[in-house]
Amino acid sequence: MGIDMFPWQIEAINGMLEADENWRLRHRFALVSVGRQNGKTKGLLAPLIGWWLTHYAAQRGEPQNVMSTAHKLDVAEDVANVLFPILEEKFGFQTYRSFGRKEAFHEGGSRWRVVSSGESAGHGTSNDLVVVDEIWNVKPEVIEGGLLPTQTARPAPFAFFTSTAGSEDSKFFIRWRERGMQQIEAGEPGRLYMAEWSPPANVDPTERRWWSWANPSLGYTITEQELADKLEALDRGEFVRHHCNMWTSSIGSWLPHGAWEALQVDDPMPAGGILAVDSNATDMRYVGVRVALREDGRYQADTEFAVETQDEMWAAITESMKDRSVELALTPGLATMCPLDLSRRMTIWGYQEINRYTAIVKGMILEGRMAHNGKMTLTEQVNRAVAGRTQASITLTSQKSPGPIEQCRCMVAAAGMAAKPQSNIRKPMIGSSR
Repeated sequence: MGIDMFPWQIEAINGMLEADENWRLRHRFALVSVGRQNGKTKGLLAPLIGWWLTHYAAQRGEPQNVMSTAHKLDVAEDVANVLFPILEEKFGFQTYRSFGRKEAFHEGGSRWRVVSSGESAGHGTSNDLVVVDEIWNVKPEVIEGGLLPTQTARPAPFAFFTSTAGSEDSKFFIRWRERGMQQIEAGEPGRLYMAEWSPPANVDPTERRWWSWANPSLGYTITEQELADKLEALDRGEFVRHHCNMWTSSIGSWLPHGAWEALQVDDPMPAGGILAVDSNATDMRYVGVRVALREDGRYQADTEFAVETQDEMWAAITESMKDRSVELALTPGLATMCPLDLSRRMTIWGYQEINRYTAIVKGMILEGRMAHNGKMTLTEQVNRAVAGRTQASITLTSQKSPGPIEQCRCMVAAAGMAAKPQSNIRKPMIGSSR
């Protein structure tokens, strides 16, 4: 292609295409997120597709089928405009160009289709490589119902997703990003490779020191002055999302910049406390956050688990409840299924408790009475949560928050209940014998 790849592009390509000793790819999926105009098209998408159609096809010894798309067809076609001349001149591919249709095919059988991101995308095809650009604005049913099923029967399929930060409507992006962050937190390699260039959550994006975090091409093709001009010219929310690669949580967050981050500690999680559990009905995800009293009088929060099935959830709850000083708090739907042996230490929480505790827990955070271990997903959700007004106070609102906040809700519920004065008087037990 006649280009020198930037260090960040080399890192991403090497990571997503890591292979074992038999040249089998270790990853099934890859998700890369970076600010706009950093070189995703020429430095990632085009090299990946071109390499897959030529060198990798030769290495595999069999034809390769590739399908690529983006949130807009003209964006998807930009990659073809870069690669078609090279495939024609250097590798003997034939290309077809018409309105709404672009294809490249080789006499050896390899084929590349550029398609629109409509609901029919992928139907009737079988693909070894699927590439989706700007997934923030591509519907989940297009990818999960149209494109990914085309890889079911392929021997070594790979799907690559890339994008700049999205909005609360970016359902697919949010779900896979959360999956990647949970995998990173667990410290266990998985089938998803994720790399994101972005500042820490909830920093002030107008401070220039953070711009390089989201723009790894700064100093190569992007200048600080150009970003400063964009800050002056664009809507602040657009600048934050497009050029700082930050979800718009920083704009409407219920907490001031850096308030949660300032509470991070390295101390182990204390025993006991309240384990609050919630579910995300849309994405079928279950999370548990525990808050316990520290020796210094503060309350420490930590994510106990984030799983995808009810069996995994009850197993994680049972493990946490082995500590007899832990109290369980479940939402009404989950409480109806609570095993009898856990129900004796179980209480129910819901919207009423969130309404009651949001302002209280916010005060605890601002006063430095909270602590946490810096878990990535918990920090993300605490910072993206948006508060709405009630008649007398404030409450967290999922509708206005740009992404899931179930871990934040659990933290608020658990912290509020943990900080509530507890009576030392136990309920009497009555027994009889004959």
